[in-house]
Amino acid sequence: MATVKQLVGARNSLPFTGTGLSTLAVDVGTTNTPTGNKQVVVFIAESLDGTNFRSGPTSGTTTSNEPNLKFLGTVPMNIAGSQIGQFSIAAALGYVPAAFFIIIKNDLGVALTSGTVFTAEISSTVI
Repeated sequence: MATVKQLVGARNSLPFTGTGLSTLAVDVGTTNTPTGNKQVVVFIAESLDGTNFRSGPTSGTTTSNEPNLKFLGTVPMNIAGSQIGQFSIAAALGYVPAAFFIIIKNDLGVALTSGTVFTAEISSTVI
């Protein structure tokens, strides 16, 4: 029986255009105690050609056309500090786009004080 081996590539900052199955990590933090919904909501706006992207807000500060963005997930933020969420772009979309934007909606009730978004390529080999 064949075995599938998956390798995680080097971490890359966005923007990034790759050829493998991309995963995404969002590292966010606040020094204030979250109120409200205590989460950061992560969306993706992808492109098949690197020019024309899915429509929707790109700042994370408006809900106009937000339902058209592809939901990736949430990063719970119940206390002040830093949290990391990891998401599979290939699993969310069903394919790997030519390019994409990540939209992060602050749903904490307080200001974010830090944030980083990065990707890593996942490659698979059958042995």
